Amino acid sequence: MITVRTATSLDRKGYYELWKLCFGDSDRFCDWFFANRFMPELSVCLETEGRIAACMQAFPYLIRIRGKIVDGAMLCGVCTHPSYRKRGFMGKIFTENMQLLAKKGIAVAVHTPAELPSYFSFGHYPVADANYFKCNIVSPCAMPDGVYSLTEETWEMAYPCYLSFASAYSGIIWRTKEDFLRKCADYASDGGCAMAYGKKNVEAYVFYYMTDSEIICVEAVGESEALKLVLQGVFAQAQEKSVTVKLAPEVQISFPFGITERQQKGVMGAANLKKLLQSLELSSNAAFWIEDSVVPDNNGCYTLDGAESNRPPAFRMAVGRFLPVLVGYASLEEQRAFAEIYDEEGFQEIHEKLPKLSCYIIDEY
Repeated sequence: MITVRTATSLDRKGYYELWKLCFGDSDRFCDWFFANRFMPELSVCLETEGRIAACMQAFPYLIRIRGKIVDGAMLCGVCTHPSYRKRGFMGKIFTENMQLLAKKGIAVAVHTPAELPSYFSFGHYPVADANYFKCNIVSPCAMPDGVYSLTEETWEMAYPCYLSFASAYSGIIWRTKEDFLRKCADYASDGGCAMAYGKKNVEAYVFYYMTDSEIICVEAVGESEALKLVLQGVFAQAQEKSVTVKLAPEVQISFPFGITERQQKGVMGAANLKKLLQSLELSSNAAFWIEDSVVPDNNGCYTLDGAESNRPPAFRMAVGRFLPVLVGYASLEEQRAFAEIYDEEGFQEIHEKLPKLSCYIIDEY
């Protein structure tokens, strides 16, 4: 017998054990994560043969889309026990979880899976890129003046820098101060370190992990010149380690070593399309028809203000193909191949209302 249900606080142990088995994270990180991030009322699991065989989690966040703050969630921990894979369990829990989020008033769900195409069939398509600076061995760097370590006592100093940075992007988590400090603690729980530049006001900061052979910078925030100084401070500790730095796509930083590659990184799905449209505070005369096989309540004909419409639609499109347009990652014209167009004038009206924007998702889970 298979049961798919919303998780409860009693499932913490089962979720913890399955996370450890599938992802191999340290006890220290898992202890922190399940004490601070496990929110069963937004999570779904599948039980069979007396055990949790598959599960996923969601954690509520505000998300900045087109300059508006939208109720969203970050998905994470989507996994199936190795003994139960290739049975379609992920599809069952994913569909159930998206419908649960919709009922809870969550407009969109974001996540940064390792294999993006795994979620295309659920209508979760890329909405952000990231630049990855990589080098096998860092050349020796001197510690720049004004660069210093951030500690738990000084994390809060970096919060205004994050807000300034996040205000330039669509699709990004709009962290509250509580969210920001929790994320800092998240990094620290698994040995993460932080450096910053700017004594009076933090102008740039980096969170990074260092092992015997590599340095991985998972969050790099700030204007290019200040951020370059912080990275030089990180590299000063490299001692011929390899380095990977995740950067926002518009950040222009170069060093005389290593290469920068742009990659799609971050997908989004619509849980409650009507709420998303209402939150964006747009309007249109033209209507459009949206199809969604995961969240049935999203199906229908809408105008941009989120109102259901009886007007003949200008076009028909799957919600997963329309969402990147709403976020600003793609233009409607770029998604033309995925639309069935009935009224070119109405199609162009919606296109002009939704210009492309800079998009970035900094959080990985």
